[in-house]
Amino acid sequence: MRLPCHKCGSETPEEFGFCSNCRNRLVPTSRYDLVVEDYVYGPDRDAIVMMKAIGPAVYLIKNLALAGVEKKLSSRLWSDAHRVTCPSELDALFRRCAVSLSIDVLPELFITESGPPNAFTFGSEEHAFVVVDSTILRLLTTRELTALLGHELGHVKSGHMPYHTLAEILGRGISVSGSFLGLDLVSIPVRLALLAWHRQSEVTADRASLLVVDDISVMKSLMTKLAVWSSRGSVSSDQFNIDRDRADMLESASELFHTHPLHANRFRHAKQFYESDEFLTARRKIETRLDLLRALIPVCRFCEARKPIEDPFCPTCGRSQI
Repeated sequence: MRLPCHKCGSETPEEFGFCSNCRNRLVPTSRYDLVVEDYVYGPDRDAIVMMKAIGPAVYLIKNLALAGVEKKLSSRLWSDAHRVTCPSELDALFRRCAVSLSIDVLPELFITESGPPNAFTFGSEEHAFVVVDSTILRLLTTRELTALLGHELGHVKSGHMPYHTLAEILGRGISVSGSFLGLDLVSIPVRLALLAWHRQSEVTADRASLLVVDDISVMKSLMTKLAVWSSRGSVSSDQFNIDRDRADMLESASELFHTHPLHANRFRHAKQFYESDEFLTARRKIETRLDLLRALIPVCRFCEARKPIEDPFCPTCGRSQI
């Protein structure tokens, strides 16, 4: 069945999940959607509230710095990278992750050939890009790749991109941005605070990843592989069983000048979330939405008459959509 996009009107096969023209989700927002509050890491949420309080700075970043960065990076991607399109296994996997997280606009997905295994997200909430290197595609299993894509989409869902850009620019103390923001020099404490928030945002994205993959062992194997590669050495999975006191001590000493938490700390945070009631509640919400997704469309699957989106029965023919 082809569904009309409620944004641009184009018709797209239902199984795509997102409009093939404007990339907006085919099914409008409903109470079954996962929202950021279902999984956000508390310190990350609080930091974003603080960032929003300095509205002019965020406005300048989004409309000056971010626009320039997005234009430059997207230009390079279109010329040097491979854009993932439908139909392909990677595109289908990416769309499934986006549906699970109730993403509103599907980001563009690109594959680069830069060498080291890497993945990152940039752009805006309205037009985001997810980039993965071909090396990491060969390194990971399908389940691990699902976790990785869930992590990057977690940044999109959580609206992290403009604030990551703000942290990068202020953290480096670039003179141009300093003059725009009324700052001649960014102090070490401010840089450390921004880096600390960046690490907290990674915890939120890991939570989104775990909600998508629903398997803590997959998160552990993914983080182990990333740790092995980043250290260029032998990293045992036992490192992720590090005790909390030691992890906290390592965090205070080793993470201060890094944008990402130590792998052991990342896994500890993920495991705590996986074992929480908050995780169970969010997973039930995702499972309910996926179960009802076939019903949550504005067109009857049988007679193709228009129907209320949240009605599991067609008012015209009376047939169940589930």
